[in-house]
Amino acid sequence: MVIKTSGLTGRIYKHDSSPKWQLKFYHPELRQRQRMSLGTEDVATAKAKAKVVMDATAAKGLEALRAFARRDTTGTIGAAIEHYERVSKIASRHGNVNCLLRVLRCVYPEKGDEAIRALHLSVLTPRLISKYVAAYKGSPYSVRSNLTGARAVFAHPLQWEGFELPDNIAKFAAATTGMKASVSTFIRLEPEILKRMEASSKAIGGNIRRGYLLTRYLGMTPKECAHCRRGWIEEREGRHVIVIVERPDQELTLKTGYKRGRVMSLPAWMVPELLEAEDYMIAGRTPDMRKRFMERVFNAWVREFIPDRRSAAYELRRQAGSDMLNATGKISVVQHMLGHASPQTTARFYAVYDREVDVASVWDNANPRP
Repeated sequence: MVIKTSGLTGRIYKHDSSPKWQLKFYHPELRQRQRMSLGTEDVATAKAKAKVVMDATAAKGLEALRAFARRDTTGTIGAAIEHYERVSKIASRHGNVNCLLRVLRCVYPEKGDEAIRALHLSVLTPRLISKYVAAYKGSPYSVRSNLTGARAVFAHPLQWEGFELPDNIAKFAAATTGMKASVSTFIRLEPEILKRMEASSKAIGGNIRRGYLLTRYLGMTPKECAHCRRGWIEEREGRHVIVIVERPDQELTLKTGYKRGRVMSLPAWMVPELLEAEDYMIAGRTPDMRKRFMERVFNAWVREFIPDRRSAAYELRRQAGSDMLNATGKISVVQHMLGHASPQTTARFYAVYDREVDVASVWDNANPRP
């Protein structure tokens, strides 16, 4: 619908992502197309507001346009985060908030946390995602994970009852859909490196040794290692198993809930070393102390051997998955061992299958030479 006033020609219209009228026209000085939401679903009100905006812009320039822009009246990033953390019940809500803040810190490196939280929600656009992807110096997997977590903050409309989100949030969420990291982002560790890590962990012993056994051979996450206790090891039918399940009484929640729960048999040579622990495999008075050990001390030890890897302890978890896949050839076994809800996650990021396929013996037997 065309609107003409003060020598300007604009158009009001609607698009699928919002029921409210939008205004589009060319700025008389900059000769650039300007767009804004008129904030109403009533066509008569939209026409009247469009004329007011265009008249003021023609008379006063771009500053007048900024005064009318809805972005200045939208909620802030900080207010949205506070609302989300208050109403959301999912266990990963704090992680999702951190992902959103990581994206914003990367795009606005000159701003502190307070300034970032003061930004209006109107900054969350597909253009911001493009800037983040271009600016981030890291693995494609990290890019995808951070964007997925940021989108998850706004994923459930019912959580935002009573808190109005601007129209651009839908575009922000849609722009991150389908982003994928390259296949097989993990590169297997060299046998010589693993040999040196094995010898070093034995020489140090204690928390380092048990952390190495749990991540390198059982594929446990650093969080699971920090919560793991001697009582998780049970004797069943003449063998020892470790039972990893959600334990509310021990403040343990798993990333994918019951789907990540699993039972793994332990190699006979590993059992005595793990049972040396008095209670927790990673000794420490509080959960925070044990978690900090895995995140700082253990990761620092791992980086002595693989300084070029970003995820430290997770590299050992992926090595365990890759070794199990090469030994069994069954992705479903590796999926259960690592506690993934989907085998696609296992195959794409954690388990690399590089076992030699003996094609020669098959065809030599099928087509023997005379």
